[in-house]
Amino acid sequence: MFFLRLLLIFGVSLLVFAPITGYIAYNYGRSFWRWFGIGLLLPFVSVFIALFMAMRDRRAQDLAEQQQRQMPPRS
Repeated sequence: MFFLRLLLIFGVSLLVFAPITGYIAYNYGRSFWRWFGIGLLLPFVSVFIALFMAMRDRRAQDLAEQQQRQMPPRS
């Protein structure tokens, strides 16, 4: 009975975390299906990896915009 309960929890987590991971990745310009697959392979960790990648990309864009604003205009 314990094994069946554990299997059910793991199966539900696959159905929940894989689409969430794909959705996060898709919103930040990454491939939905690739990240959906990663979500199936690493159901708990993949959401945090996708969020980290999204935050890293957002920070890089912000730094690039900030550097572009600080550069003097060319004459």
